[in-house]
Amino acid sequence: MTLTKFVCISLLTLGAGWGRPGQNRGPRTEAQDARSTIAGVWRGHSVCEDKNSPCHDEVNVYRFSTVPGSPDEFSVTASKVVDGKEIVMGSGEWKYDEKTKVVESGVPPIRLALNGKKMEGALRLADGTVYRRIYLEKEN
Repeated sequence: MTLTKFVCISLLTLGAGWGRPGQNRGPRTEAQDARSTIAGVWRGHSVCEDKNSPCHDEVNVYRFSTVPGSPDEFSVTASKVVDGKEIVMGSGEWKYDEKTKVVESGVPPIRLALNGKKMEGALRLADGTVYRRIYLEKEN
């Protein structure tokens, strides 16, 4: 084999995958894995803690989207299901804390702990009282 053929074949072999979308470009960080786990649709239910309040147990759908340039933020739309239809309750920016594995909204104050394909947490009142417990599972 000539030197020219060897160089050409070597370059083609080494560069065969360069620049292809989705190609593994090194090890993923834990934060990247968490972002890809969190992003998507989560379904479940919420249960009222104060049975003497106007609160009602609900079927819920939470849609998490990544925020470009903000690795610890998500845009979230939360809905309840009534008569088979999703009714949006609200949307906003949520923060993810990699150390505690918690996603959290500001208003209303909701904290959900990530555990694999499940999230569990609560909506609390201003005084810290748990108003609603929330249980979600990631859709495939």
